[in-house]
Amino acid sequence: MMNYAQTLQYLQEVQERGSKLSLDNIQKIIDHLPFDLSSMRFIQVAGTNGKGSTAHFLTSILQSAGSKVGLFTSPHLQDIRERITINKAWISKKNFAACLFQVKQISEDLLQKGLIENMPTFFEYIFLTAVTYFFRNKAGYVVLEVGLGGRLDATSTLTPAVSVITNISYDHTKTLGKRISDIAVEKAGIIKKRVPIICGCSVYSAANRVIREIAQKRNAPFYNVLNAKNKLDTQKYNGFYRCVYVTESGRYEFDVHLNGRHQTANAATAIRAVEVLNKTTTGANITPTAIREGIAKSFVPGRIEIFKSSPQVILDGGHNVESIKALRNYLEQERKKNLTLVFGVLRDKKYRKMASLLLPFAKNVIITEPVSKRALPAENLVKFFIKENNHSNFNLNIEIKKKPGDAFHAASRFREDILITGSLYLAGEMRNIIKGG
Repeated sequence: MMNYAQTLQYLQEVQERGSKLSLDNIQKIIDHLPFDLSSMRFIQVAGTNGKGSTAHFLTSILQSAGSKVGLFTSPHLQDIRERITINKAWISKKNFAACLFQVKQISEDLLQKGLIENMPTFFEYIFLTAVTYFFRNKAGYVVLEVGLGGRLDATSTLTPAVSVITNISYDHTKTLGKRISDIAVEKAGIIKKRVPIICGCSVYSAANRVIREIAQKRNAPFYNVLNAKNKLDTQKYNGFYRCVYVTESGRYEFDVHLNGRHQTANAATAIRAVEVLNKTTTGANITPTAIREGIAKSFVPGRIEIFKSSPQVILDGGHNVESIKALRNYLEQERKKNLTLVFGVLRDKKYRKMASLLLPFAKNVIITEPVSKRALPAENLVKFFIKENNHSNFNLNIEIKKKPGDAFHAASRFREDILITGSLYLAGEMRNIIKGG
């Protein structure tokens, strides 16, 4: 048996071994788990952006309907246990260690018998720990957020009641492909034979076409979130969004309290999934009241999260161009300007485009580095900011503070509202600092 500290140390060693994009190994482990997973109904959520928020909306709705709901997400912001929750409560340190140790023992036994080629990767370990915990605690529904892509993601070893793809844009292009259609094929890898698929991509997009075609090949019922018949109307009201979502079979009124209009589309995606779940799953009876209450109670940390301090802090884990566009739309709607921008990214991101979208809102820029081996060095980033500043006459004050803590304290010296973005790793580190963790 390992305690929690030993478990984290073991996971650190596993992470340093690297990952392997294949389902063969983990599928064999899943098939040999000493318990029956059919007692749980799974919902799998993939997509470039919005999958985390959509997964949280789904979890909250199902919980409001009276179910015990497991949620598996990644990455975490502050604590690895965030990734595994039941009814929004984190897994305890004791349960995390115990469930992971059981997975380790099962895997070692299978390895010794020659049934698997290698022990689980870091992501597979967390996923299998989550599945074990959900089974032990008799979760009725389990919402699974895909880690990367879909086709080769560990979550695809399970057969869901409903599959969801929120949207598709450019991210992880080295792994998933450089064209939207290629990325769509990878994401559509989650589609199982005869399992309904909910698609949040624009009806006229290449991604929608690819997903629809793959669904047809697998006899999977295909449902758009928005089209000529399914419409979403959103009005800003007293600091939140008042929404009406109409489908061919229902009308839903709900309020979204997360910041950013894009969250209303994520909520509609969750509603569409629940609507199909009601239609296709025996015993599912999720009422409009449960939907409305669940969405109203939804909260996702690090997604345009506002800390009403002085100066005010806007914390956002936007880490690709599409998510920064959503953030920019929010800043425009709220007429934000003269912000102190704290910005740090991973080196595989389109950071020039991301930064250029935010510069018109900034007065001061503090360049930092996320706590990750993949962080882009601040010196590389500052060259771009200086060049843009000179070229566009922004008249920015630009500083480098490599450590996030130093960056936050430097930003606090200015009297302007602070915007922290560019990476989920950075958002997590900063959230610890802001909350005094």
